[in-house]
Amino acid sequence: MAVLTMVLALSSALSLSSASPLTERAKSNCYDIYFDLSATANNRVANNPPTDFSDVAATIAFLTQPVAFQQISGPQKIYGQYCEPTTYNQARNTTLQLLVHGNSYDHQYFNAFDTIPSSLANSWAAYANFQGYPTLAIDRLCIGKSSHPDPVNVCQAPYQAELYDALITLLRSSTKLSIPTNWKKIIWVGHSFGSILGTQISTNHPNAIDAFVQTGIAIPTPDENALPGQLANGYVQASSYDPDRFPPAVYPPGYLVTSSKEGRGNTFYSTPLIDYWPALYDRDFEKKDTLALGEALTQNLYNSTLYANPVYVLTGKQDAVFCGNGSRLLGTPDCTEELPATKLFYPAVPASKFDYYSQPNAGHCHQMHYTAALGFIKAHAFLTKMGF
Repeated sequence: MAVLTMVLALSSALSLSSASPLTERAKSNCYDIYFDLSATANNRVANNPPTDFSDVAATIAFLTQPVAFQQISGPQKIYGQYCEPTTYNQARNTTLQLLVHGNSYDHQYFNAFDTIPSSLANSWAAYANFQGYPTLAIDRLCIGKSSHPDPVNVCQAPYQAELYDALITLLRSSTKLSIPTNWKKIIWVGHSFGSILGTQISTNHPNAIDAFVQTGIAIPTPDENALPGQLANGYVQASSYDPDRFPPAVYPPGYLVTSSKEGRGNTFYSTPLIDYWPALYDRDFEKKDTLALGEALTQNLYNSTLYANPVYVLTGKQDAVFCGNGSRLLGTPDCTEELPATKLFYPAVPASKFDYYSQPNAGHCHQMHYTAALGFIKAHAFLTKMGF
């Protein structure tokens, strides 16, 4: 209860301090690590990738093209930030939380972009570390400090999922890493596309993960389509938008960024000032990363018929991506109806091992809102109940 009081008090203080500056937070309990991984998967054939995303017809034609497959193989380098617990808990020192971010973010999503004071109230990693869990937040393939292969044909969900399965195997068995290994339990914490990848892991490798915390997902109703609002994010080629940060030699056409600050905010966040600290969104927009076209083509949620371990779903009640039309300006999103239906993805999970929470006053990036602590506490209470 003391932790809840402390975190909510800080969240309240932030809501009254929108003019306060953000500064970088030093993390003495965290370390950088790179993983050399290899995988093979059947990716989609991706014909006619659009170059001008103001051409809505060409974009829709690309996303809805006939399904055909091609095999992709090869080695990749994946970056991770490993953080040790800040509170010792013997029961959790062999349990790792693997943090997997969504589109247009990198590993910094899970630590609120390494900023003070926001990271103290909005950082999943800091909260988990305080609860005694080690965390490993990765930059997904094609993002941040990880490898940047062909953004259209290689940077797709099937290949990424197989790479992360290889990572999980390495974490459980390797003796050659610079961080602890031989983890007895691994918890996958996904956000958005990271949660979509989680459903592919649990479908293709049902014994790989001991528990899932799937955030920023739901099952949209038939009248909900996120594309109209997302197109207002102003997707442009990353190397044209900022060639210094995204040099063309590393970011060829097909690596995209959101150029509209207003559009991005309306997609990922709820109401400014009322629900979140505008200075934190300023840092979000500054730190944004890329979306690869191959990721946009492979956004499928999978039905994990054989996975039977615990699952917790945590989504902002005003999530416009999964419970609306991609922007809070296109109607008020409400995930109340959509969240219980996520159990359909996990038919083999007993009802006693499944739960969900619709975080109030929060959009798609639920942990960047004032109510973040409510979601953190609910999810970790579930993990504790499940024996993690």
